[in-house]
Amino acid sequence: MNNTIIPNLKALAVKPVARTNLIQLQAPPLATIHRLLAPVSHLYSIDFVVQEFAKQPKEKNKAFHARRHREVKTRLRQILGLEANQDVKYELHKLANGQYVYFYLAPAAAPNSPAYLSLSSRIEQLCQQLIGEDHSLNRFIEGLFSLHLKMVLLEQAQQRFPISPVYFNSVMYLNARLSKAVSQKTGTGVMEAFKLSVYASEQQELVFTLHKTKFAVEPAEELHLALDDEHVWFNTHNGRIKARSTKDARDSKLDFFKPGSGYGQCQAYTYNVVMNAVVERLNELEIPHTPLPFQATHEVNQFTTDLDQQLTNTVLVVNNGVNFSAAQQAYFYALLAEQLPSYQLWPLASLEQAINSKFSEIQANTSILVLNPVAEGASNSIRQLDDGTVEYADFFDAYYAHHKQPELHWDIYTQLKLDRLHGWLQDQPLPVVLQGMNIDLKMLEALDFIQDKIKQHPEWQEAELNNDKQFKSKAALIKNKVHRTKTELWFKEYLRSHAPIPLPTTTTGHYTAFFTRSTKKGSPLLGYVELTADNNQLRVLNTGVTEGDLGWLAVEHPALARLDKMYNSSFYLYDHTHDALLTSYNSGRVPRLIGPAHFDVVELYAYQEQEKSKVERAGNAFTQFCITRSTKANNNVLPYLLAPGRVGDDPLIKSQKMKHHHAYLQPHDQGLYVLISDAQPANQSMARTNLVENLQIWDAKGQLLDVFNHPLTGLYLNSFTLDMLKSGNSSKSSIFAKLARLMVEN
Repeated sequence: MNNTIIPNLKALAVKPVARTNLIQLQAPPLATIHRLLAPVSHLYSIDFVVQEFAKQPKEKNKAFHARRHREVKTRLRQILGLEANQDVKYELHKLANGQYVYFYLAPAAAPNSPAYLSLSSRIEQLCQQLIGEDHSLNRFIEGLFSLHLKMVLLEQAQQRFPISPVYFNSVMYLNARLSKAVSQKTGTGVMEAFKLSVYASEQQELVFTLHKTKFAVEPAEELHLALDDEHVWFNTHNGRIKARSTKDARDSKLDFFKPGSGYGQCQAYTYNVVMNAVVERLNELEIPHTPLPFQATHEVNQFTTDLDQQLTNTVLVVNNGVNFSAAQQAYFYALLAEQLPSYQLWPLASLEQAINSKFSEIQANTSILVLNPVAEGASNSIRQLDDGTVEYADFFDAYYAHHKQPELHWDIYTQLKLDRLHGWLQDQPLPVVLQGMNIDLKMLEALDFIQDKIKQHPEWQEAELNNDKQFKSKAALIKNKVHRTKTELWFKEYLRSHAPIPLPTTTTGHYTAFFTRSTKKGSPLLGYVELTADNNQLRVLNTGVTEGDLGWLAVEHPALARLDKMYNSSFYLYDHTHDALLTSYNSGRVPRLIGPAHFDVVELYAYQEQEKSKVERAGNAFTQFCITRSTKANNNVLPYLLAPGRVGDDPLIKSQKMKHHHAYLQPHDQGLYVLISDAQPANQSMARTNLVENLQIWDAKGQLLDVFNHPLTGLYLNSFTLDMLKSGNSSKSSIFAKLARLMVEN
């Protein structure tokens, strides 16, 4: 490998194999379906009905869809002997000529019984029909396999308590636990769990994904109730509880990884339990398959860490209704002054006046930072003033509502963002830099905690306060948020002024970065930033936002014409010199690392807990945990995610002040997998997995190029920055992606 193509490239001496959530099926799809329909359980069988549905004259699509499902549920209740108010789940797929097939779980029939023989005959007839109608079979495979997984999990659950056939077709939630106990005062608590989804690709890959879910719960006499057409019930050590409503799970307390005895409560453990069940059922059905692991061969460790230079714009800070106490305000504004030493407080009325005059009286080198309150239980600060009860998932949800009803009134920051986006689309961008900071209940509580601690110990110096773990954590929460805000202001300042941005190891060239965002409005939005690179710096030439479908966008940006489709939140980087287009993305077909491939971490955890019980029964403390944050390759439960430290003479420690940080690379037939580990030593627990991304490059004809031997790959992999625009994985992203994303999303 020529390191001039990918600077800072280094071959790995140790290449551990990591387990992922992907499996490659090796048999033809129809053969797989034959095996999936074969009876294998003495408790359950997969049965199905083929039924014809005809759309009635003048019946709308939505009404036809609802009627079809009503009739399916009625038929299945009759088959399974369920009452009219009992819901049922099934897998429904369209065949030809108005026919549909729906699969469901039913009690198993005895071998060689009439019911068993009838099912076998109907399976053969269905498979012959699928052959004759040339169906895409991946949807059938994912639907059937989701039922098989449910069978395996029900069999495991039935070892602990009886399960009535009424629950065969209900939705199953995995690793459910109370994250907030039922309060005597309110009578409610919070239950969190994982919901499993199965995806089968056209390339015969099976993908298994766990989604975090959260419910407000209350005690229940009955075992279940209907919630959004699903039965949601939980049986706990302290009695039965039922779900009352769903909650936003983005702040879930179900971590991706926990060491020690906490491992059994985390997402990585649940993934491994699922994958063990998958392999068990594939083997039982005699379906040929191969796990798809992650095994890196190289790493690139060039990260730009000192981007947030001093701001040059005048920063005006506006409080948009945050109800600070005097103590909260004093601490927060003092912290703000450390990061933004020359900021000025600006009255809300002055901002309103400036909006009315279209900022005509404001100097161009001005940035406006708006502090926005977030109501308790809300996920953002968006407020529609005409109806305060309406909630919006994000800005683009509000953008769609504004498109449908332009007369709606919004809080001042949401209105500013709407004005900013419309300005870009009309080539009339706002003449000032705009930035918001959400002040939620969690942040206000952190400010209260800090003030209380300072009052309790007025004699403590800063070092003594930081020795208190809770104080340090609360202070870091606020400091990190202010620092991220400053970084965003810095990026936007440079975008607007077209000032040079320092970027070490930059390949000289001419590039355009694109970022897309789909909207309910219909046409996607495309943000673009055109740049030149030279002398270890980037210089912005042109910026903008365009709205339209791919055909329209490709007229203005011909490089995009080589794409077949543009996906939501996609990033593209065009190299004008080499006429090459790069994308980096994460999707269901890109692996997620869930554990080691050379030992069964579920079995290891069971052994650990058995040993722990023995030691504690003897009255001793157990310390020999085997599920730890160890970075040794032979016993690392999360290879690559728990990255090894750097040796003392590693130049990265001195030049970039980094103890840990690795970009792991795995070349494969369809591109290059890239996984970036954390910059700092792993925390006691990990809130989320580090997503793997796939890198691809197309030539002018839309043909894939060898990513591992292209100069554009070197530019991209050496353009990563540790500065945070958002918390989580997006903080470790390419500066090109960050600049293009800012055009659309902020």
